[in-house]
Amino acid sequence: HQVAFAVDRGFPRLFVAGIFGLTGFMSIVGRIVFGFAADRIGRAWSATISFACTAVGTLALLSIEVAPHAVGLYVYALLFGLGFGARGPIITAIAAALFPGRRFGAIYGWLSVGNGLGGAIGPWFAGALFDLTGSYRVPFLIATLFCVAGSVCFWLAEARPKPGGA
Repeated sequence: HQVAFAVDRGFPRLFVAGIFGLTGFMSIVGRIVFGFAADRIGRAWSATISFACTAVGTLALLSIEVAPHAVGLYVYALLFGLGFGARGPIITAIAAALFPGRRFGAIYGWLSVGNGLGGAIGPWFAGALFDLTGSYRVPFLIATLFCVAGSVCFWLAEARPKPGGA
């Protein structure tokens, strides 16, 4: 929906395609940067910062509804891409620490179900809300709220007591 939103705001299709290509490139950078950050400042902090990048990037995209300037799209591409790419390695590292052992693959597979459901339902839900309201404002704001909720989940996982009472 991001592409349709930007094109509907009057940006040329080829320019928008380039912006979203930049988002993909920044996700690669995010994997590396936040992987290092997770080792230095902790996984929960790193995840929180990555979700903040995603949320601010989403709000920057939404800003083109009011002020249709390319800078909003560039901020979106940079921040959303950085944050979006970051969470894969962080989630894997946290899951491996919480659930070490022989059954990690199965456990991680079950943990990934929520991500798959969100990927399946989210675009449909955003489209349905757009059809009802004529705007992407509500779905983009809901996505931003999910960034906050996701960040809280990382802190809850981080706060789990260590096995053996240590």
